[in-house]
Amino acid sequence: MQIAEGIPIPEDRRGNSLQAQKARATRDKIIHAVVSIIKESGLSAASASAITARAGITWGAVQHHFGGKNEILQAILERAYRVYLERINSPALHRGDLGARIDCYIDIIWMHYKSDLYFAFQEILMAHRDTEMALDLHNFRPAEASALNLEWLENFFHKNEQNQQTISQAIRFAHRFLAGFAVDCTLAPKMPFEQQHLASLKGLLRAQLVDQNNRIEIPN
Repeated sequence: MQIAEGIPIPEDRRGNSLQAQKARATRDKIIHAVVSIIKESGLSAASASAITARAGITWGAVQHHFGGKNEILQAILERAYRVYLERINSPALHRGDLGARIDCYIDIIWMHYKSDLYFAFQEILMAHRDTEMALDLHNFRPAEASALNLEWLENFFHKNEQNQQTISQAIRFAHRFLAGFAVDCTLAPKMPFEQQHLASLKGLLRAQLVDQNNRIEIPN
């Protein structure tokens, strides 16, 4: 599901009454307004007046749906995380041989890293280090993320004890590369060679994970 402005919205089938649908639409409009402001001018620009002007609603309506700015930022963090989980649970990631799965994996996570939603996610996390924002970052801490990542890797790669470390290091490298590449693309939107860089990354992962001496067999 996606709103017109392009920010993915995780499917939620709870509360399908007209009133519930209108409430979700308003919340989505507010979230999109804040994400777009952060993308254009940074987190500090997302003031109450800027949010209401961009969303086209009153601050009272914003408070009705979220309570305040911190609650909106928390909702953005949670949405970005849920969208990422939905992306890596795409059925397309479990088709074909390992090489095809690696290519699809890179394409899908790159789509996430270069999104406005992820940009806002990173801005909020970075700002949280130096402010008194009362945000719950429990789900985004390394321990929880690593545990989830290992569980997902087992399902995706059908790993065993022999290749677990190799797979973990390769995926960690891919995420760090793409996160840094997303920053470069933000600073220089017309940066060339995007597809060539992605192809190089896919090639590196293939070389690490699909070698002649320790081929990982993936059941079709």
